[in-house]
Amino acid sequence: MNRMISLSILAAALTAGTAHAHDFWVQPDTFTPEDSGALLVSLFVGHGSDKSDWPLRPHRIVGFQSFGPEGQNNQARGAESLSGDLSVVLDEIGTHLILVETTNSFSELDADKFTSYVEDEGIRPIMLDRAANRAEDHPGKELYSRRGKALVQVGCPDEASDNWGKELGLTLEIVPGANPIDWNVGATMPINVHYHGVPVSGATLHITNLDDDTVHFSAETDVDGVVDISSSLTEGRWLVHTVWAEAADGLLEGADYQTIFSSLTFDTESPCPR
Repeated sequence: MNRMISLSILAAALTAGTAHAHDFWVQPDTFTPEDSGALLVSLFVGHGSDKSDWPLRPHRIVGFQSFGPEGQNNQARGAESLSGDLSVVLDEIGTHLILVETTNSFSELDADKFTSYVEDEGIRPIMLDRAANRAEDHPGKELYSRRGKALVQVGCPDEASDNWGKELGLTLEIVPGANPIDWNVGATMPINVHYHGVPVSGATLHITNLDDDTVHFSAETDVDGVVDISSSLTEGRWLVHTVWAEAADGLLEGADYQTIFSSLTFDTESPCPR
């Protein structure tokens, strides 16, 4: 099997972004808490005026974990911990990843709406499959699920950690190639996209400033599944979001595609001396 998912050989490019109503992300109260302990976490969906809290239902969450200097911790402490306000307990100084994964949901859109959604999100596998099967005028049916990661630095660790670049083995995963918290204007900020652990060429990334969501742009991964987003990045809190899919037979509800939404949130402003 070719180690590169390459549906299209395209150079990395940055383009002006559009609104993406399907964005899903994990946003802690702060990405840089001063000390260890409990931290409130919010889940959001949408974009701009369409942004809202993601309806929190315990049966929809299949994974709620953190990955810190000492390893993995399950943050789901019974159904009551998955309702109301989410919180994580980060016991150690250092870099942590917070992960939320959801179950599948079914979606069906008429042909025009489905085509618009697929083009806006840049889901190349669906575009190519529908074109190859002359199905552009058919309704679009998919099963979709979501993965959201947040990068949090607790305190100011004495020693640097590479936990920020840890790959968690998600079906679709965004992995930074440099530590966002240590990023400075003028430095590169490579972002990798992996699907089943394989670099994805031609994936569209949607990048949004969490403090001002009128500031957003798009970027496309190159043949190595990576793109440098630094030219449009500034100091602050950011969301990076992408979607990928595959055609599959025998899916529930008669869906034609299995679609994965994945995101990474982080803050490029560290309170610690650099």
